[in-house]
Amino acid sequence: MTERIRGVNLSGWFILEPWVTPSLFAATGASNDGELQCVLGATAYNERIREHYETFISENDFKRMSAMGLNAVRLPVPWYAFGVQNERESYIPCIDYIDRAMEWAGKYDMKVLLDLATVPGGQGDSNSSATTPDSMADWHSSSNGREVALGTLERLAERYGANEALLGIELLDSPLMSMRKNLFTVTEGIPSHYLRNFYRDAYDIVRTYMPTRKIIVFSASGNPSAWKRFMASDHFQNVVMDVHLYHYRDENAQDITAPQGLKNALNRNKAIIRDAKKAGFPVLVGEWSGAAVLAGSSITPEGQRAFERVFVSNQLATFDAANGWFFQTWKTERRIAAWDARVALAPLERAMME
Repeated sequence: MTERIRGVNLSGWFILEPWVTPSLFAATGASNDGELQCVLGATAYNERIREHYETFISENDFKRMSAMGLNAVRLPVPWYAFGVQNERESYIPCIDYIDRAMEWAGKYDMKVLLDLATVPGGQGDSNSSATTPDSMADWHSSSNGREVALGTLERLAERYGANEALLGIELLDSPLMSMRKNLFTVTEGIPSHYLRNFYRDAYDIVRTYMPTRKIIVFSASGNPSAWKRFMASDHFQNVVMDVHLYHYRDENAQDITAPQGLKNALNRNKAIIRDAKKAGFPVLVGEWSGAAVLAGSSITPEGQRAFERVFVSNQLATFDAANGWFFQTWKTERRIAAWDARVALAPLERAMME
């Protein structure tokens, strides 16, 4: 990567997220794609999805992003991007709309990082949003999940590998990796050796179609130090580690209304990026937001937005050692201030984002 990445995620376009587009789930009781399809039935579901694909992101969004000084998008795509029809599920393809994203990105001098964000069986997600429950991390146990994931990556690389608008391909979004805590205890998640072997095989498949000037990205899975000496041979070229930096939950969450809490959160960003670089990789912050703990019960909505704006601008300053970042996300129906780039990034001067 030569140009520093300043980007946004396009979450909620091809993988439905209730916190991004609550209207799609209204009065259904569903909380994800699969549940929504069960409630509506395949025909009604696909009609709703087709309209959503058509209208949620348009050329005007890319025009606005470019005008704000953004130069890239991270585009989460599902394993069924090319469509799937069987007795259990029915998903229309979104590939024509990925084509549009590539075309619009090229028109406005932007780049696209394709991110395989779902796999059959579920990869877990150590960075899911506050309103989205963690999915099961049992992909490695499914009978054909690995082959389906590799097949989707191959078709994406074959279709877009030579496209000038393509920044690269992220092999998985944020798989929950199991870690050994002691001699007898291993945390839940996908075994690290499984992920390592998958990434090596996926690298070889993608590089068949995609030149080395384009990046291949893998997730730190919340533990950048675990990847030291991974893909260290000369065979692996232009490989980048993705770290996700969130501060609104888990044992590391800090109250940013307190000066020490804000300082600790910012130092955590720097430490994670530093650990990732020590592992031997260029680093992208694939997801981050303005969401954080606001412990003061007397904080007004206006005060909350002010704290979040300060947090966003201060976090940007911690990304200097990384090769770039993607804010989570470009747009939400309710314009959630801490998560919607149109609200969170619009007040910033372009120089602050560079």
